[in-house]
Amino acid sequence: MDLFLDSLPPGVVLLDGLPPGALARLCPLELARHEEFPAAKRKHDWLLGRLAGKEAARRALARRGQPTLGDLELPIGSLPSGAPRLEAGSPDLALTITHGHGYAAAWATEPGPSGGLPGLDLEKVKKRPPGTFRFYLHPEERAWLEALPGGESGAGPRDLAAIICWALKEAAFKALQPPRGTGLLDVGLELDDPLAERGQAAVRYLNAAAPRAEELGVATIEAGWQRSGEFVLAWVYAKGARLPS
Repeated sequence: MDLFLDSLPPGVVLLDGLPPGALARLCPLELARHEEFPAAKRKHDWLLGRLAGKEAARRALARRGQPTLGDLELPIGSLPSGAPRLEAGSPDLALTITHGHGYAAAWATEPGPSGGLPGLDLEKVKKRPPGTFRFYLHPEERAWLEALPGGESGAGPRDLAAIICWALKEAAFKALQPPRGTGLLDVGLELDDPLAERGQAAVRYLNAAAPRAEELGVATIEAGWQRSGEFVLAWVYAKGARLPS
């Protein structure tokens, strides 16, 4: 996973293993949430995500020149949408977390005109049924994607490109934290080379997402991805946007 670090925005934290005594780094509210997950794998990935979030918040505070806070001073709760939120320590920071497959990534940024809202999504490359493309890709996005070859037994170029598109749209969605009724089809994409190991993307908020972007003050959008082995990490930064109220 270290291969991701050379082209990601500053401040992104990646973790691929739990340190000793990881549960002791959770506050009572976080511990209660951790115990709600029935599966051990889900508990592991969620905990890894929370620890990545705390470290990302510390890095953001360091960029501000503020004193370092411990894990218990940076409790992370959840918004009604499920998005993570710093409950104390520095609740005015914007935070995004993605976790799964034994890995986690997090990114905390300064919201508002001098900063923006972050979004991250980590996905594992696997076969994607073409019949599912219509649920998250527009006709013009599907046209070039469906022209790519699929894999014979495993994931092929079409599957890789589909995963990159999915991850970018998820990251864009998470950055905006839109209300119910907004989906991945409310995000538009343009990619120069979706089969490259890393690249930049043009992201647009459309339809139901467009008023939300305007309301939050999104000025410009920076986006990209990097692939490392069988994983893709996508990032979106909605510059100028403030935290939803």
